[in-house]
Amino acid sequence: MELKNLIGESWFNILNKSEKECFINTINIINEKRKTQDILPYENKNSGVFYALKITPFDKVKVLIIGQDPYPNKEDAHGLAFSKMSGKIPASLKNIFEKIKEESGINNTSGNLSAWAKQGVLLLNRALTFSKEESLASRNRFWLPVINIILNKLLTRNQPLVIILWGNPANDIEQFSFDKEEEYKERNIFILRSSHPSNMGNAKNSDLKDGKIKAFTSVPNFSKTNQLLKACGEKEINWQT
Repeated sequence: MELKNLIGESWFNILNKSEKECFINTINIINEKRKTQDILPYENKNSGVFYALKITPFDKVKVLIIGQDPYPNKEDAHGLAFSKMSGKIPASLKNIFEKIKEESGINNTSGNLSAWAKQGVLLLNRALTFSKEESLASRNRFWLPVINIILNKLLTRNQPLVIILWGNPANDIEQFSFDKEEEYKERNIFILRSSHPSNMGNAKNSDLKDGKIKAFTSVPNFSKTNQLLKACGEKEINWQT
């Protein structure tokens, strides 16, 4: 499949020649690995390695949520961070939904977050594939060049953007360092930070970096996002799934 069809026309058009080559080289490596490894997510109408880009065009992105990697099974992984195609809601997403209900009264029962993506919420994992044969660290290194291209394109647009970072790995991404926040605000780019919504190690209730980053349960990520979007003249996100 051609790159334009995989990532969507909007993203394809803003990539320069070398950036397109980076994407294509990455795709070729993934296709070669598929010959010996079961790599998720699979490519189909409602799933794909670059499904987050395809379903959320570059010029429509209003919110960026950073995740870790796809779910480790074909029934759930479809290319959107935290999103699950069907079935039981995993703990982190359940906690996300509880926070949304607390902030807005919305009661979500579906783990498929495509409705968010179609409103301009880019649900981007740091590693866009899962394979049992490779560690998360290895996959993060493999995907870093592509992820950097995506982030840098978003951060150099002339459009408002709310960035939601959960947990140390997301908050430690180079482009989102604390010393860049004020510069970003001048261009209507806002960073909301908290711990991860996971139950592991009581992450959702834990402050990070000596209290500099507050616990997920104490940060109004979703209502604050809409306040910022509204202040910039953008349509708010309906967090109903």
